[in-house]
Amino acid sequence: MLPSQEALIQRLHHSASYSDQLLVLSGGQGSGKTTLVTALATDFDDSNAALVICPMHADNAEIRRKILVQLISSPIFDDEVPLAETLLRVASTQTKPLHIIIDDAHLLSKELWAECIILNQIQCAGKNIAVTLAVPPAFLAELLSQLPESLRRQVLPVSIEPLSLPEREALYQTLLRCSDQNPFTPRDIVRAQLEKQTGTPQEVVNLLELALHGQPEKKSLWARYKMVSISLVSVLVALVIWFTFTRPLIPEPQPSLVTYPAIDSPAFLAQGQQWLAPYFHQRSEQFKLSQQKVDAIEADPLANFHGEEPQADSDAMTEPPVDEADSKAEPATTLDSLKQNETKVADQLDTADTVSKTDMLQAELIPSQKPTKGYTIQVATISQLDSLHQTLKMIEGVEDVRVAKYKHLWVVLAGNYSDSKLAHEAATKLTKQYHLDSLWVRKWSELGGYQLQETHPNREISE
Repeated sequence: MLPSQEALIQRLHHSASYSDQLLVLSGGQGSGKTTLVTALATDFDDSNAALVICPMHADNAEIRRKILVQLISSPIFDDEVPLAETLLRVASTQTKPLHIIIDDAHLLSKELWAECIILNQIQCAGKNIAVTLAVPPAFLAELLSQLPESLRRQVLPVSIEPLSLPEREALYQTLLRCSDQNPFTPRDIVRAQLEKQTGTPQEVVNLLELALHGQPEKKSLWARYKMVSISLVSVLVALVIWFTFTRPLIPEPQPSLVTYPAIDSPAFLAQGQQWLAPYFHQRSEQFKLSQQKVDAIEADPLANFHGEEPQADSDAMTEPPVDEADSKAEPATTLDSLKQNETKVADQLDTADTVSKTDMLQAELIPSQKPTKGYTIQVATISQLDSLHQTLKMIEGVEDVRVAKYKHLWVVLAGNYSDSKLAHEAATKLTKQYHLDSLWVRKWSELGGYQLQETHPNREISE
């Protein structure tokens, strides 16, 4: 032991014997904490000491068991019970004061730290139980910051001071003599190296190891992973050889010959008709539907005309008569001229007919009383009067057709039914018969904002 270490052991021994505080010995790695607590445990002759080096990941029961085995002669105890309770029970049988020394105490749980603080306040053989714990400085600073002021006063921290330069030289020379070697290192060089150190005994030991054995050789990466590399290369070579010899033995699949029928063969034509049948069927249905709508919309421009008959053109009146021979010779020309005249008359009356329809429909629709019970079918919702007229012409064969006004829209309603089932059946028939879409069965009670219109009996437009 060095003189500074001997002085520190005496200080710890005196504090443990006459102080009621928890001793916490703090020092960095290699500062000699384990050496000091070991010497402290063997220095006590008038007390019963227990030295425990706390391992990593040890549970509380294991630490209690290591302490109690050294302090209590009786092997009967419960290591699940806190230390204070067990020692209170056997305190009357102890003849010497107790001293518990734990190295690497920073590995203890917070529960055992609390038990050690309480143990320090229990008396055994006329003195408080002494507890000395060795920890790193960083752990001690964290512990003191977590303790309240009352418990912080019960902790007495003791720091390990760095070795002085003469003590480092003395320790180096002592260890060198014990090694029975003479490494031809000048004393000045050794002193210069010791001055660069922080003053821990471990640094002196490392410097002596360097002087005796030199710098350790660094193994190259190839030497470290040589076996692994050789194994990988061997596996790759084996795989290449296996694929090289086994691949020709695997029969390659032969392409199968596929024959197709000729384009003009009956089988090819039948297959094509089968594939295209759904397309042509859908196309014919769409064409029929569009043709029915066109037939329903188109109307004779002179059907609703009630005014004067159109006067013949002056050119037609002054046209010379055609004799029988000419008419027989050119019947096609006469027919074409008649068609042209009819087209001219239709074009002249088209505009007047559109205006007359709009005025007539406005005159025909007046508010009417709306039913309050039952169901009806909403056929269409229209914003233009001309479109309303065309829709009514399209469903001219439907019974009980009514027109309602909702804001700026015209709503076409069909039928008055007592229940929803009859209304849905009628809607299905209308869809099939007139090819209508989006029919809506509605209750009369839901049509509160609709104003039901009534057609005027006289469809003629007054002059």
